[in-house]
Amino acid sequence: MNHLRTPRRPGHRRGTATASVLLLPLAVTGLTACSDAGDTAAPPVASPAATASGKRCATQPIGPETESADAAGQPAATGAYTLDSGAVKAPRKKTFGAVTADRSAILVSGSGQLSTYDSKVTKNGATSSLPEAGGRGLNAALLARDGGLLDLSGGLYYTTGKGSTGVAATGKDARATLSGGGINTQGASSHGVLASYGGVLDLTYVQIVTMGAQSAPVATGPGGAKVTVSGGTMTSAGCGSPGVHTSGDVSLSGTLFDLANSEAFTVEAGGSLSLKNVRATAAAGGVVLRGDGEKSYTMDDGALLATDGDVFSVRGGAADVKLSGGAEVKTKSGALLRVKDLADATFRADDEKLTGDVLVAAGSTADLELTGSTKLDGKVKGASLALSGGARWSVAGASTLAGLSFGDGSTSDGVAKKISKMIDGNGYAVTYDPKSSPQLDGKSYRLKGGGTLKPA
Repeated sequence: MNHLRTPRRPGHRRGTATASVLLLPLAVTGLTACSDAGDTAAPPVASPAATASGKRCATQPIGPETESADAAGQPAATGAYTLDSGAVKAPRKKTFGAVTADRSAILVSGSGQLSTYDSKVTKNGATSSLPEAGGRGLNAALLARDGGLLDLSGGLYYTTGKGSTGVAATGKDARATLSGGGINTQGASSHGVLASYGGVLDLTYVQIVTMGAQSAPVATGPGGAKVTVSGGTMTSAGCGSPGVHTSGDVSLSGTLFDLANSEAFTVEAGGSLSLKNVRATAAAGGVVLRGDGEKSYTMDDGALLATDGDVFSVRGGAADVKLSGGAEVKTKSGALLRVKDLADATFRADDEKLTGDVLVAAGSTADLELTGSTKLDGKVKGASLALSGGARWSVAGASTLAGLSFGDGSTSDGVAKKISKMIDGNGYAVTYDPKSSPQLDGKSYRLKGGGTLKPA
């Protein structure tokens, strides 16, 4: 296989990736075209401020699975440039393009392996099948499928039209690796990158800007997928366009997100999202974990800041949330954790400072496990609470606990000291379920700062 020349140092690439999106279309000119239209269309100019004020809408579920790569009655993927075997290294600054519906500018499959360096790729035109576009990357600018490999160093990738993802990897052993460069999608249902049905994506210092509704910068479709993102910036302007929308496994490190009309992240059933030193600001909530089945969210360090809406919203199924490393999670309006739709949630925090209410609807459950130096300032309605180590709860409103325990195994003889040390009542009444709180022995206790803790 031919190898690319040594990439520029990450610091240089990162500086390029974080430049104003308004300058991206000016970054490459005068390149040789490889297009099904026979010419090179001028890439669109992004203007997030022009679309960020649109009406917000809920993030739509990830598309349903289909039985085969090209299900009966569904359009087949094609490419203006195709490669199904062998290894090819494209000339530096090569340009590729496509305008025909459902046709990718680049399609690599089978044993094909394509490497590019500072290429420009444009895809104009909408898909004829949004389910296939969202599920299998139909109409994407660059598509690796069913074993195909894409190795992309630098470069700029633009799409217009509905259902036009930037880079997609779908099918067993399909993989796309991106180092530096930028992706800009303009249409609705046009993700920055998409992986599905076993596809794998690796991104390092990549800038992604999406403008349309239902267009997450990072998405995994049905059938399982794995995405790893290191560094880079991710921006979305359209409603229902979280920074990550996943039913697969996504890991982020050192990445910045700015979401103008959506929650920060959406994790569907079967999905997992892991963050380390990631900072996200979002206009419509923090993390949504939803759907029947298991899903998880892990956050180490970093920040999750919501203008309004709940920081964590669990809707159906089982969800596991874990915070550590001093992660900052805040919302200006909304709950810290809201659990509903017959959901079961586990929320664990170690050495964290948490502000906000925990609200659990009837028929749902939530277990709060606070350890280390964690402090929770808020009211709790309907959740079980376990405190251990130096954890504390500052009660901010009348609360009802489904259970209360202390992780060190304290008996009823020593539990009064634990309650005095670990719970500040602030004058509020707290009730607990005695059957689920055996350490409390069904007794009532006075709380530090006023208030009472008593059996329901």
